[in-house]
Amino acid sequence: MPEETKKIWRIEQMVISLMQSMDMQSFSVKDKILFYKQLVYMLKGGVSILQAVETIKQSTTNYALKKVATSIIFHLNEGKSFSYALSRLPEYFDESDAAIVKTGENTGNLDVVLQELANEYTYLESIKNRYKSALTYPVILIIMAVGAVLFLFSSVLPDILDMVAGGDQKLPWITLILKGMSDFFVASWRKILIVLITWLVVGGIYTTTDSGKKWLSSFMLNTPMLWSMTKTYYLIKRVRYTKLMIWSGLDYVQTFRLMRGVLDIPAYKEMIENIISGLQLGKTIFDTIQYESHLIYPNVAVMIKVGEETANLEDALSNIISMYQEELDNQISQFSKVLEPVILIFMGVMVAFVASGIFGVVFSVMENVGV
Repeated sequence: MPEETKKIWRIEQMVISLMQSMDMQSFSVKDKILFYKQLVYMLKGGVSILQAVETIKQSTTNYALKKVATSIIFHLNEGKSFSYALSRLPEYFDESDAAIVKTGENTGNLDVVLQELANEYTYLESIKNRYKSALTYPVILIIMAVGAVLFLFSSVLPDILDMVAGGDQKLPWITLILKGMSDFFVASWRKILIVLITWLVVGGIYTTTDSGKKWLSSFMLNTPMLWSMTKTYYLIKRVRYTKLMIWSGLDYVQTFRLMRGVLDIPAYKEMIENIISGLQLGKTIFDTIQYESHLIYPNVAVMIKVGEETANLEDALSNIISMYQEELDNQISQFSKVLEPVILIFMGVMVAFVASGIFGVVFSVMENVGV
């Protein structure tokens, strides 16, 4: 093989290895949903779980899924269960996945349980994306507004102010303020940009720590407009997971122990720990959550109480889901409607401030020349 061809081959192998290593981490929720659905189709068709996983491994181009399938096949060939194989892949599957799948294996309804898991992940991914979009929208508007202000003060206003403020005439106070701000942005825009980027990076790292997550959850649960939407989003997520795990045959203590790994907000983890402690002491779920009104709507607590007293908690949870799915839709829509006028008012104030500064000096010049 010529030396030049060898170099090209090495470069190609390096690129392929890099892409594979990056793809190893790209086992998203969508990939998990597709994985479960493919298993359901093949299991319903009479294919064994081992053959189904081998088929997926051979047909997929996702290296992360190949890695998952290879691990599962290894454990299945060792005589282990599918749920055990999932539990050995904590970076890809939650502990609750393995527990729910295990109940399906024990009852002979693995395909039904996998279908329910796929359905739940599909819905939860949908509302997660809508919730994130609702939170991202104001951030984009704020960034655009701040960017427009920075551009105005650093690129547009300096030339205009130099033109209208030339000469010896006394400038109005609002024009002096405007000129001072413009001069500051022109002289310091690089420092401002560095500070903003540093703040974003440090803030992003901080929110991945335990104390940062606690602060962020507290902020989101105590900020007007955000708290009700956040509260409802996590209510639906929690209730749907709880209903699925109870439906699959897990008892209450097992269910809430697994819930600790599902909800990543510290405040909810503390509440779940309290529920577990109460259940172990013989208390009901309602006995604990009735004191968590900052996280649980009072009528939700009452509906859960009725479900426990009538031994029909699944129906109670279904009613809660139906009620608050529509409520979340309304809250997301209302959040956008309220925020847009706020941003428009902010931009209007900035435009009025700039216009006052510019026209103030123009009128002052006109008075001085007797126009």
